[in-house]
Amino acid sequence: MVNYHNHTNLCGHASGTMEDYVSSAINKSLQEFGFSDHAPVPLHLRDGISMNPEETESYINEAVRLKELYRDKIAVRVGFEVDYPIFDTFDNRYFFDERIDFVIGSVHYIKDWGFDNPDNIERFNERPIDDIYSDYYSVLESLVESNLVDIIGHFDLIKKFGHRANGDFTSRITTIAKKMAEKGIVAEINTSGLYKPVKEIYPSKEIVDILFKENVPVTLGSDSHSPDEVCRGYDIAIAMLKAAGYRKVSGFMARKRYDLSLL
Repeated sequence: MVNYHNHTNLCGHASGTMEDYVSSAINKSLQEFGFSDHAPVPLHLRDGISMNPEETESYINEAVRLKELYRDKIAVRVGFEVDYPIFDTFDNRYFFDERIDFVIGSVHYIKDWGFDNPDNIERFNERPIDDIYSDYYSVLESLVESNLVDIIGHFDLIKKFGHRANGDFTSRITTIAKKMAEKGIVAEINTSGLYKPVKEIYPSKEIVDILFKENVPVTLGSDSHSPDEVCRGYDIAIAMLKAAGYRKVSGFMARKRYDLSLL
């Protein structure tokens, strides 16, 4: 089994050493474990959100060190979670760095609104919820079209605090899924939503069914912010994937995708 969404204490809102995360992954019998800490965001947004630009190399070097140290026990993969639109505080050369195995692209912002930050939750009341959902999926679709990333993180993160669309977004979601399939972009099944106010995996069962129908490959991640969160909720996620029809999950090495058995 794989886990491709895990943070480190460099982001300012996670705990534990990088080696602690690898040890936890080994104890949980993972085949592959991916570090995907937040790529640097601008200074005015950075406190408690992401590493500093000058910490990027030390992050990569430590992940590479652990990859070598534990290579006989687990396959450690090195990646980033990048925000879209891409901030200029992330050095785009890392997209082509041979040390990087994968890149997760995520939408945490609609223009200047960090909508998944509980400090900003009141802004959900400023506009019709369907307009917010429409804007979110527009940014997500642009992310897919950018051809910059390997994995789409927490596909329906906009639901995090339990705000549900009134309208039907099936057509929009299907369009995005078709584009992902065409480009070979992977959808992340992220279990952290189970422990947020929405209490539901990202993405929902309904979206997972669409992804399977449109032949979108998937991978798994627990969005861990402490070593004990590694693989949290995996039993629920695996059951959901199997019910949808999935029998394989994706792994990555040097930004090349391959299949692993889900069974």
